[in-house]
Amino acid sequence: MEYLKLFYVFFKIGILGFGGGYTMLSMIMTESSEQFSISAQQLADLNALDLIVPGPIAINAATYVGYLHAGFWGALAATIGVSFPSFILITLVMRFITRYRENKLMGAFLSGIKPAAVGLIAAAAITIASGILLKPGASLSTLFTNPLGTVSIFLAAVFIITAVLNIRFDVNPILLTVIAGIVGAIWGGM
Repeated sequence: MEYLKLFYVFFKIGILGFGGGYTMLSMIMTESSEQFSISAQQLADLNALDLIVPGPIAINAATYVGYLHAGFWGALAATIGVSFPSFILITLVMRFITRYRENKLMGAFLSGIKPAAVGLIAAAAITIASGILLKPGASLSTLFTNPLGTVSIFLAAVFIITAVLNIRFDVNPILLTVIAGIVGAIWGGM
């Protein structure tokens, strides 16, 4: 029964996940914590794992959550669930979009989806950042009243330096991930 539940939940995410993996991440995180009791730390681990494992984030996330919840067969059920809608929908939708691409209503529909996708990505980023940057037991509500007591200064520094190096200096994300992992291992080993 758990395999069917995993398939269904990730099938639903696969159908509703407009905009790709990062927009699906918010839904994956919500459903995983509510339906399968996946913790905030496990979801933060998922984000870190996704940086080093090749492949689409939705498939990696489904496989990870499925495996945590029900082992190998759970991973398989969740992965098939999240992939199956795309397989069906892309075939149907591309025929429709190609035919009606110049239609004003279709253009307006697609224009409406874009800011919603950005909002979902931002929501996922905030959730992931809070799970990584906040000290244990801290919450976003205490961030503005007691920032130094809420945020891990070391992790915030790694976050800011990584973001600046990537955005401003176009340093390769893989290199940044490896360096951050080494720095974290050294820091954690002290």
